[in-house]
Amino acid sequence: MNRISRLMNPKITLIVASVLLFTVACDPYTQDSYTEQVVVEAYLTVGNLMPPVRLSTTSEATMFYNSEHLALRNAQVMIWELDEQSEQKESRITYEEESPGIYQPTEKHRVIPGAKYLLEVMHPDYETISAQTQVPNSFTILNGIPDTLIYQSTEQLKLELSAEAAEDGQNYYVIITVAKNPLEELLTPFYSEFLDDSNEEAKEQNLQELTINSSGILNEGNFERNQAGNVEIRYPWLAVAFYGENAIIPSVIDRNLYDYIRSESVQLGGSTLSPGEIQNVITPIHGGVGIFGSMARDTANTVILPLEISFP
Repeated sequence: MNRISRLMNPKITLIVASVLLFTVACDPYTQDSYTEQVVVEAYLTVGNLMPPVRLSTTSEATMFYNSEHLALRNAQVMIWELDEQSEQKESRITYEEESPGIYQPTEKHRVIPGAKYLLEVMHPDYETISAQTQVPNSFTILNGIPDTLIYQSTEQLKLELSAEAAEDGQNYYVIITVAKNPLEELLTPFYSEFLDDSNEEAKEQNLQELTINSSGILNEGNFERNQAGNVEIRYPWLAVAFYGENAIIPSVIDRNLYDYIRSESVQLGGSTLSPGEIQNVITPIHGGVGIFGSMARDTANTVILPLEISFP
């Protein structure tokens, strides 16, 4: 599964600790020697219940990664809803530790579209950790999605989204495609060639990872709003790894996720820059590292077909 796919999948979370061994929040990295830091991971989705907050610590690169051993225990965790204008704290959602390093909300609270939230983590061994997110506005897919699509057809699917303009005039989208029947014989040509280049040991894992595939970040500035004020995005065929039934999930991501995803992709090989020129991963966590971000999304389902295929 690629990095963005893991991030946007509601059931599979991003493992940030391995990326962040050598990074600090948004400031230049100036450490001469390793310093342990707290890693934060939480993703808010519009309309869903408040998510768990995962807390751990970094370890030296030479140490074997053990999530339970590195879990941060006995922290005080809370998320505040902020006033949109003054950013004063209005209401608090408290968390308790359900299992090592995994903190769950003590009450049910659904993520509000357009709201501002502040995460605070306190622990006697570390300075107070905080992060803030501006939740995107909710949206829907307005146009009807055909029951079937022909892969790489000249009539490329357009998604008409009712997304409101962001405060800075720029929304950031990620479109995830989830295959319902991820069989090797149903791979689209590009990904079939990729799988053929894998050794047998990695083949099964790569096949599983391709089940959830991502378009990458799409900037609203590259698309037009129609006369009704809605955004029209051409569905990228690169997001399709398998023929057959697929779920198409467009998402609007907040600035935190946008910065994290684009800088992480450079760190993990998405650039031709030499190591000394690569920027640090951009994280929104003050007093630690990791990600506290939010998104809004909608889902449509369709069957994607080649010109000729016999389904098993």
